[in-house]
Amino acid sequence: MNLENPMNQANRWMSLMSESEAFTIEQHLFYQKVQELNASLEQQVQERTAELERSLELAKVLKQVTDEIRSTLNSQTVLQTIVREVRKLLNTDRVVIYRFGPDWIGEVVVEEVLTPWDSILGKTYHDTCFPEEHAQQYLQGRIRAIDHVALSELAPCHKTLLHTMQVQANLVVPIRMHDTLWGLLIAHECRAPRRWQTFETDLLQQLADQAAIAIQQAELYEQSCVAAATAKAHAQQLEQTAQELAQTLQDLQQAQSQLVQTEKMSSLGQLVAGVAHEINNPVNFIYGNLTYAASYAKDLLEVVAAYQAQCPEPNAQTQAILETVDLEFVAADFPKILASMKVGADRIRQIVRSLQSFSRYDQLEKRSIDIHEGIDHTLLILQHRLKEQSDRPAIQVVKDYGDLPAIECYGGQLNQVFMNLISNAIDALEERDSQRTLAEMKLKPSQITIQTHWQPSETDTPYAVIRIEDNGTGMTDEVKTRLFDPFFTTKPVGKGTGLGLSISYQIVVEKHQGRLKCYSQLGYGTVFEIEIPAT
Repeated sequence: MNLENPMNQANRWMSLMSESEAFTIEQHLFYQKVQELNASLEQQVQERTAELERSLELAKVLKQVTDEIRSTLNSQTVLQTIVREVRKLLNTDRVVIYRFGPDWIGEVVVEEVLTPWDSILGKTYHDTCFPEEHAQQYLQGRIRAIDHVALSELAPCHKTLLHTMQVQANLVVPIRMHDTLWGLLIAHECRAPRRWQTFETDLLQQLADQAAIAIQQAELYEQSCVAAATAKAHAQQLEQTAQELAQTLQDLQQAQSQLVQTEKMSSLGQLVAGVAHEINNPVNFIYGNLTYAASYAKDLLEVVAAYQAQCPEPNAQTQAILETVDLEFVAADFPKILASMKVGADRIRQIVRSLQSFSRYDQLEKRSIDIHEGIDHTLLILQHRLKEQSDRPAIQVVKDYGDLPAIECYGGQLNQVFMNLISNAIDALEERDSQRTLAEMKLKPSQITIQTHWQPSETDTPYAVIRIEDNGTGMTDEVKTRLFDPFFTTKPVGKGTGLGLSISYQIVVEKHQGRLKCYSQLGYGTVFEIEIPAT
């Protein structure tokens, strides 16, 4: 049996113990390394998770802002959403949008702020420490993060401005549009200084870009609205101008027609006056000599009778003449002929006086006129239409005159009104009679009734009333509504101009400040009522 050397055995045990201790140490170091790696990985996972959460929140905010930009054209709503969500994501005290005006004077147009920090919404600031080069830097994309305002290298004037806003740290990104600096998106930390992170500046910049899109879209919409409103206003103005031109053209046509009609009436009046004068002279000559002719005829007949009494037996020549001439018939009929000539001459003189009266009044000034005389003269001139015709009996005229004083008026123009209204009544009756039998016409004769009366008033000016009524077929409500419109007529082409009633209305209402009314019912005739004030 071989016995191991004790020394060797001890060495071997020492070696085994060293190896075991080394393994234990190595195992412990490995465990520490694993722990460190686990801690590092856990920290990375936490950081990555936080980053993913921030990215998710940013994505949500961007989606919300994008959706609002698409769904609304109100930039104020979108900008308010941006500042609200930025303040939540950054957990900061105040977020504002600052808009530049002329000379870099700015205004806080949107704000989201926590209590107890002051609101600066709507305030205007003139930052004298904001030089032109700063604007150019922001326009080129500069982002400015101030972690500690008091310890920063900002100019004293700028620090003072931020101090008035209670700002201890701020983060500023530009809002750029069309190569111009529209404004700034700014986060304010008011509680304490703050170290801004890269993701925070990225977040603010992305939302500033969205703000620019919303503002640009709103401005484009506003421009389109202004353009549309301008175009609409222009179109309405053109339409109004077209309507005014059409109305002006119609008024000109009406005025032209009325001028022509007035000129025709004036010319007709002058012509009638001239013809009446030319007729009046020979008629007066005839009328004046008829008395002498009657006297001479009487004398001659007396001479013949005396001669017959003195010479009962005439000679052969005289007897031949007496046999040729029926002396008794001539003696009886000759005075009758002279009397008929006198009646005819009287009739001619009456017609001439009516024509002269109808046309003599000066239309430029008012005169005291007998209304009844004007109506009678008009009826006399229209007598040829009122009397019996080959296809109808005479149209009856019933006059019921009241006690009217002389009226200050334009007599010639009122005569024109009477002429128009009575002529229209005759037209209506003739049209109705053309569809009736002779028996029907005799059973219900066509009739025009003219009534006048004086209407006194204690509170208003007294006035004369003239009613011209026919028992024709009347008119529809549609016709009545357009009765006084220029050029409106129910007569066939060539039978009327449609200006008679329009001119009559102007003469009564505008020229005399009176009233011209129409009462009519289909099947029951028509009444025109004229009211002429005393002065």
